[in-house]
Amino acid sequence: MSSGPLFIVDSMHGNLCRWLRILGYDSEYWEGSDEDLIDNASSSGRIIITSDVELHRAALNKGLRSCLLHHQDVEATLAEVAAYVSRELNIPLEEFLKPRITRCSICNGALRQELKGIWRCTSCGQRFWIGSHWRNILRTIRRAYLTANRIRETY
Repeated sequence: MSSGPLFIVDSMHGNLCRWLRILGYDSEYWEGSDEDLIDNASSSGRIIITSDVELHRAALNKGLRSCLLHHQDVEATLAEVAAYVSRELNIPLEEFLKPRITRCSICNGALRQELKGIWRCTSCGQRFWIGSHWRNILRTIRRAYLTANRIRETY
């Protein structure tokens, strides 16, 4: 069901995890130990997203992909992940930052369209629709795109 990279996001970045799901990426929120997170990423092929320098280094030492975040706000962290994916996986920023209505932002379950413009999570039952809040979502993604372009230019 997932198209694109799979992520495992450490517990310091739950908000970012929800935003990655809004973009349609299978993103697991991790609250367990660093060792178990590394084992999970190793067996699942997920990219680790963290601001924990020790976890990041441990992942790299095991040959895993890891994106080290330097910011906390959602626009900047989305931009950092987008720049990482663009650089490491050669996925254009525009493509990575295009919202897809395929994942539940709450539980990461698959969404199924019920009616025109209305989706339901197949796991938790939450309903989603494109309402007035969608304007704010698109604004945040546009700002992340501009920031990601600036970050990418520094590499």
